[in-house]
Amino acid sequence: MAFFLPLDKKEQLNQDTYTFYFRRNGLEKEFKPGQYFEVKLPIEKIDDRGDARVFTISSSPTNKDFFTITTRIIQSSFKKTLLNLQNGTPVSFEGPWDDIEVNLNDPSPKVFLAGGIGITPFHSIVEFCSDMKLDIPMTLFASWSKREDVIFDDFFKRQEKVLSKFKYILSITKDIALSDWSGERGRINQSVIERHVVNIDAPTYYIVGPGEFIKGMENLLLGMSITQEKIIFEHFSGY
Repeated sequence: MAFFLPLDKKEQLNQDTYTFYFRRNGLEKEFKPGQYFEVKLPIEKIDDRGDARVFTISSSPTNKDFFTITTRIIQSSFKKTLLNLQNGTPVSFEGPWDDIEVNLNDPSPKVFLAGGIGITPFHSIVEFCSDMKLDIPMTLFASWSKREDVIFDDFFKRQEKVLSKFKYILSITKDIALSDWSGERGRINQSVIERHVVNIDAPTYYIVGPGEFIKGMENLLLGMSITQEKIIFEHFSGY
């Protein structure tokens, strides 16, 4: 059953990516970090993609003030309507669901592989672990096309200082000749993973991003003899 939350504010993160804050009002359903909801908007002229999308909640369940969704704004009737919503407008949410439920009660190591805006469920998960002081072994590899595309960078760097077992590795796949870039360059590959993951057979691997990224990472892990049951992925459709 759907519930409605009012838009409170929006925050621009880069040229085309925004976080939208929906104020919790007691009607919302509780969710686990990394889960997603279907969001439906009142759209006057609907294109062929319809009036609903699914979005991971990028905030943690520990945030008792807001649900947040973070997304790129592209030229669709849904995204344009979302960007132009007036504060106070009630928006329909239905869910939650998940494809990559992460058992945070399990202390075994976890490796997160995020392609672009697929970073959002891992923001929710890491924020939850920080708030709940769950210092479990987590390694996040975040892959972006260009430096100006990167979001949540400061947040994850702060969490490395708060969570002693959390590691954050940022990589860009274009503009890799930048002289002032200190992160990884190029696509995530076996040597990058082996540099940052001590025992590659121990973790469960969680992949979120566009389809091409997921397939590439799955093939990479299988080629490294990671068993299929240790590879969990979600095709991120929040574009």
